[in-house]
Amino acid sequence: MSTRYVIAGGEAGWRRLNLLARTMAPTTRAHLVAAGVSDGMACIDVGCGGGQVTLMLAEMVGPSGRVLGIDFDPVKLAAARAEAEGKGLRNVEFKETDVLEWRESSAYDVVFGRFILSHVPGCQRVIGNMREALKQGGVIVLEDVDFSGNFCVPENDGYRRYTELYRAVVKRRGGDADLGKRLFALTCSAGFSAVHVSVVQPVHTGRQPEKALSLVTFENIVSAVIAESLATESELRSDLTTFEALTHDPTSLIALPRIFQVWGRNH
Repeated sequence: MSTRYVIAGGEAGWRRLNLLARTMAPTTRAHLVAAGVSDGMACIDVGCGGGQVTLMLAEMVGPSGRVLGIDFDPVKLAAARAEAEGKGLRNVEFKETDVLEWRESSAYDVVFGRFILSHVPGCQRVIGNMREALKQGGVIVLEDVDFSGNFCVPENDGYRRYTELYRAVVKRRGGDADLGKRLFALTCSAGFSAVHVSVVQPVHTGRQPEKALSLVTFENIVSAVIAESLATESELRSDLTTFEALTHDPTSLIALPRIFQVWGRNH
């Protein structure tokens, strides 16, 4: 998985995930509440990154519950462990694991995955493994992107190139940056029942810090784009400069991709 993931890891990746977590926290929490996450549940966060949602889950299930976060990036996991310790959360654990190799059976009440399936080849197999890890009556809770729904105002060539290159490099490495719109069908075909779906799309303007998230993501895929020979370094510098001007314009509007939220029950 680590060789396929297109967004930079380590410290730079962790800083980006913190910005993303602040942006997504309200809608992700509402999604988890709607799925029925509550005291005493056993949960796993598959592809947990810096553990921001893992810690949210740990707070939601309380001391009588337990939460495991798994990811391939040891730097992000170390930061997550430090944050859990700082918050005094003792019901949470983090483990370095490749999500493509992970398998458990009937271990959890909740399996959660955010922005992970769009990066993996054979995502249907991963959803099957998620179902296998659930207890009878447990719930799968997923969120993923649809980059075909990206937009900005005014139009901007740097932003357009970011969207094109993100979709291209994810596809080159076996993923699907537009997977969000297929998430409902994938969950239904995996055998889950009573599947619910909703869509959110954060939009930022003015000088909000979160407005820079798309630009930061572009910066964090540069190495992968160059490695896949999709653009040259000089081309990317020009695109980033154009996109940066849009980001710093207080009158502009920048949207994240459409984000599809799905949850269903394992019967």
